[in-house]
Amino acid sequence: MVNQIEVSIEVILHATEDGEKIFGPLSDIFKIGEAEFSHERTEGYHGNPIIVSRAILTKRRAEDFVRNLVSRIPPVQIEEVRDNIGMYFEDSSLYLRIGKAEIAGRTISLQQNNAIKVRIKVPIYKKGEAARTYTELLRT
Repeated sequence: MVNQIEVSIEVILHATEDGEKIFGPLSDIFKIGEAEFSHERTEGYHGNPIIVSRAILTKRRAEDFVRNLVSRIPPVQIEEVRDNIGMYFEDSSLYLRIGKAEIAGRTISLQQNNAIKVRIKVPIYKKGEAARTYTELLRT
């Protein structure tokens, strides 16, 4: 796998959501404890409290996370991402979204709404190499 990989994970929790239902499975599945996240309190559109939690993994931990993530995403969804890879990356980052409801049930599924945002960043040194690099990364 790529040596200089970095993974950013962002979880947005609304006042009605139980953080333990998200952070417990993240810890169990990916070995990322809640203490590794920075937490920022903010307000939603209607003044409701929101907590934005972020974690950054580098080097070996990032590689392990990506391997674990890819192995748990349903093969049909991985193929969809590979077939449409250009829709999932920008610059030198690949963007995926993991369903919060699914992870609460300790399964992994890519979702667009109500999702945990995952950004996988790999240095791309040649223009046009991003699609190939991320397609290979998703085969691990």
